[in-house]
Amino acid sequence: METKIMIMILVAVVFPLVLDRPLYKVGTQKLKALGMNRFNYDGEPVLTAGGLILVCSSVITGIVLIGLLWLRRVDRELFLHGILFLTGMITMAFWGWRDDCASDRDVKGFRGHFGVLWRERRITSGMWKLIGGTSTAFCLTLALSNTLWAEFVAFGLLALTPNIINLFDLRPGRAIKVFWCLIALAVGFGLLTIGASAAMVNWILLIPIFLASILLFPHDVGGKIMLGDTGSNALGFAAGFFFVIGTPIYVQTSMLMLFLCLQIAAEFCSFSRVIEQIGWLRRLDQWGRVTEAENKENQTGSSGLV
Repeated sequence: METKIMIMILVAVVFPLVLDRPLYKVGTQKLKALGMNRFNYDGEPVLTAGGLILVCSSVITGIVLIGLLWLRRVDRELFLHGILFLTGMITMAFWGWRDDCASDRDVKGFRGHFGVLWRERRITSGMWKLIGGTSTAFCLTLALSNTLWAEFVAFGLLALTPNIINLFDLRPGRAIKVFWCLIALAVGFGLLTIGASAAMVNWILLIPIFLASILLFPHDVGGKIMLGDTGSNALGFAAGFFFVIGTPIYVQTSMLMLFLCLQIAAEFCSFSRVIEQIGWLRRLDQWGRVTEAENKENQTGSSGLV
């Protein structure tokens, strides 16, 4: 069994590393051809929906891992989790991609989307993403949980976590850093509560998307590409999914309450403004990011001549 697990870990690590460069090259070319250009917070043009690269890398690696699970019959539960994880991530990314391609992205927040629905009797792309995301979460929950309360909590996490990551995708690298923090919490709670051996089996499925996020991070934090709703949905779903399969119900409930509070707070205040006002959060947020002066130097050359 240990040899089979080691082979799967090797595949989970090697495939994202091998796929990174060709997928990034092809992905950026396709995004440019599709006109996926947006203006970032600083008014600079940048490619959006870059999370599509991350999703493709994770899906390809995930399919190979599921194939190994099926051939070697390692663990039936892990095989089921792999199928559910890939299905959910692809579906959530699809709804995010649909929103990235839409033209009505000026409507923000739950209040904004429901307001348009009430006033104009029109369903925005964000509302379609909400409907699709919650429907996906509901269907997956039926296969992941076996009690009513566990189903409710799992549904809340799978439906809400993608939007939580999306709330932070407003500055270069911020959403990926939030994803890393959530994964660190999920892994930490899993190791403390269900044990290292049980947690290790679950985290094999997480390795590809975690590595893909690390590999995409320099491009994101450097202001070259944005995750978009495609990437935010995929990362958020991954974080929520691994809380559901890798932590006890009381941890899941606590995280769901935290996410609900963050979602409500986002309707009334700016997270960017809060981060700017708290020193350690501001330093963490700016870590790795190209400053305005460095960006200007990169654009004009080291001599400073235009």
